[in-house]
Amino acid sequence: MVDELKNWRGIDSREHALLMHLLRGEFQGKAEILEQMKSVEVMRISPEGSLRLRSGGPLAEVKDSDSPSPRANDHIPVEGFYDDEETDSTSVFRVARLVRLALHVTGGKISELEIYKEDGSPILTDPYEIDLSRVHFY
Repeated sequence: MVDELKNWRGIDSREHALLMHLLRGEFQGKAEILEQMKSVEVMRISPEGSLRLRSGGPLAEVKDSDSPSPRANDHIPVEGFYDDEETDSTSVFRVARLVRLALHVTGGKISELEIYKEDGSPILTDPYEIDLSRVHFY
């Protein structure tokens, strides 16, 4: 069993930039989540880059985006994606290449940044190295 207390750390600048990019749109609970971001700590939970999140701050009342949450008590107020193998600016997105970035909120607190590739293959472009202009929203 992993000792979770030893794995929590402050968020680094690349992780922070990606999360703030995801939070740039308008949605219910955004102000409270931005307050939570001021004290966020993270723990990496997957090779793809998914993070468990914990923070102080006010509780956020959020609603799910169009994507259903796989966990009963979670809400995903914002979700982004990028094409993992963009070869030129005129290419059409192919679903199998999409990397999804879903912010989970549990009990009013940001709880996870879930990162996964649609087809389950390895992610080629690190989500924390991606040019943020390539990250799109649903």
